[in-house]
Amino acid sequence: MSSRGLFLSLNSQLPAQAQELSGGQYWMDPTIWPPPEREAFDAINYVPLPAIGATATIVSVLMEPGYNLIIRAYANNFVGGGWTEGSGSVTWQIAVDNAPVDGYDTILASLGSPANPVYHPCGIRIQDGQTVVLSVTNVSVVLAGQLSGGRLMGYRYPTEYDDPSRGANP
Repeated sequence: MSSRGLFLSLNSQLPAQAQELSGGQYWMDPTIWPPPEREAFDAINYVPLPAIGATATIVSVLMEPGYNLIIRAYANNFVGGGWTEGSGSVTWQIAVDNAPVDGYDTILASLGSPANPVYHPCGIRIQDGQTVVLSVTNVSVVLAGQLSGGRLMGYRYPTEYDDPSRGANP
């Protein structure tokens, strides 16, 4: 089944007044169907591991007004010695406006690597004016020149696509 066919079949399950917009257009949720005006987003960075008990920002993005962001892939890693994967001596966090994203408050392990990120099944939505941060906390690793890296990937799109009354055609 084509993407359009799947979309139309799913829309046929909606109440009659909700499925068709003026002019016979159908609304396509931009968090599922990237709009034609989407722009690729890819932020990658490495930082020195912070001192014991400190937190460092690896990637921070403030979403500009008029655009939303869907993070579809992410990665974090540790480069250097003195750390065991899953030990909790180094943790990562993905937060939106200083609030941890559900399930990403205390990340104990590498989620892929910046060269090969993990894809999120639904995406993490960042709305205009919000800030998303990927950070690392050193709980107990003695510093010896280690690094922590991270990557956030996805697409940004104009906020007009979030309004189904516009028929997904701003």
